[in-house]
Amino acid sequence: MDLTLSWDLFVIVFFAVVVTYSFIIGKHESVKIVIASYIAIVAVQGIGNLLGRVSTNEPMFSMLGITVDITLLSTTKLVLFVAAIIVLAVRGSFEIEFRRDPGGIADTILTGIFGFATAGLLLSTLLTYVADVPLLSKNIAETATIATIVRQSTLMATMVTYQDLWFCSPALLLLASGFLGKETS
Repeated sequence: MDLTLSWDLFVIVFFAVVVTYSFIIGKHESVKIVIASYIAIVAVQGIGNLLGRVSTNEPMFSMLGITVDITLLSTTKLVLFVAAIIVLAVRGSFEIEFRRDPGGIADTILTGIFGFATAGLLLSTLLTYVADVPLLSKNIAETATIATIVRQSTLMATMVTYQDLWFCSPALLLLASGFLGKETS
């Protein structure tokens, strides 16, 4: 068997790992990860913009001998994003409780769908940070880093083309899940 590493394989494995992890932690914690992801996305984008502004306008970094380039800023955003999700999920001091619980097989299906949507959100966000473009930028596919990946991978091209869907689907699922199941006391 000849296994060639590709971006398509990366996307498949990434989705499989996130969906599997969602089943391991359950629906409530999966929703907590979704909420932590949205909070981390906004916080890291703000921090990245601030760092970008400070590094270009202030000679402070150059006096210290630090040169800030786009690769360093993208790497910083990626590390901050992962760290923020972990800190928010583990130490975030918030708990998720469904007042409407569908139960049974519907609960299992909902957990899988949340995992799939979370994987899309996370991967779209990571691609945005790698490209160093604003969130939901229509020009992401034209950046040098992403353009080569998109040419090599159909799945990555799909991720980039439908990034708006990947960003909104977890939130829409949260809204839709509020209409499922019976009210519990």
